[in-house]
Amino acid sequence: MISTTTSIEHLRFNQIGASVCPPGSTFGPRHITDYEFVWIIEGHAVAQYDDARVEAPSGSILLCRPGMVDRYEWARASRTIHAFIHFDFKPPRKGWPKIASWPLIRNMPKDDVIRPLFRYLLALHPLPEPSRSALLLPCLELMIRAFVTGRMTTVIEPHTNLPEPVEKALKLIHENAFQEHPPSLSLPRLAKSVHVTPEHLCRLFQRTLKRTPLQSLRLARLERAAILLQRTNLAIKQVADSTGFASPYHFSRTFQKIHGFSPRSYRRSVQAGKTIPTSPVPAAVRLTPAKRS
Repeated sequence: MISTTTSIEHLRFNQIGASVCPPGSTFGPRHITDYEFVWIIEGHAVAQYDDARVEAPSGSILLCRPGMVDRYEWARASRTIHAFIHFDFKPPRKGWPKIASWPLIRNMPKDDVIRPLFRYLLALHPLPEPSRSALLLPCLELMIRAFVTGRMTTVIEPHTNLPEPVEKALKLIHENAFQEHPPSLSLPRLAKSVHVTPEHLCRLFQRTLKRTPLQSLRLARLERAAILLQRTNLAIKQVADSTGFASPYHFSRTFQKIHGFSPRSYRRSVQAGKTIPTSPVPAAVRLTPAKRS
């Protein structure tokens, strides 16, 4: 059995995010230097961890360990949505099974604890330090314990307190931003879809999110683009096309303005294993209750 002693000093959070990968895209090979949880939210993946080939259907969670070489083949016929967490962890000597015996994959039961915690950590990520680590690290340790022991059952609770037009508009923005080659989405069209005037929708967004609807759309597309740069081998032009930017030049200029890196420099930093600064983009990837796997 796993020790019940809390050892947060042995745990360090590195990175968290979510990605929508186009059909047939791949990622890797990569030599991984820390632990990584990968949650297959929608679609399917085949993960290669050293010599182990792992089939990962929707709803499953993978755990890659330091020192492994990993590679992912995303679903060929449809998009694959996945979330990921990178962390360093040194379990206490007593009370934990040998790391080599930890499972590489778990298929989540109904009402598991790990996926709600994954959502919670995605929501915590934009918080400043030290508040973020104070909340995030105990939750991450619980995820590790639940995954290793297989004791994962819980009850899902509903959430969200945003005004209804904002909630509906964010859902449309989310759906648009995560399409392949997303069509144009104008403010009048968005407002009409949620049955308010454009002026009223802008006021609601400014009051609750401190940004306009179209700024939210652009940030959602940039957030997805950043993850595609990190998590796929797509060319810069393919990333720009996939996320709805008019041209690679427009994409690069907008990306650098927000992130402080060109897309190419950003990808090179990731490939070199450098620590990526916390994204200035707000939490634009929204995993709503209706989309839960």
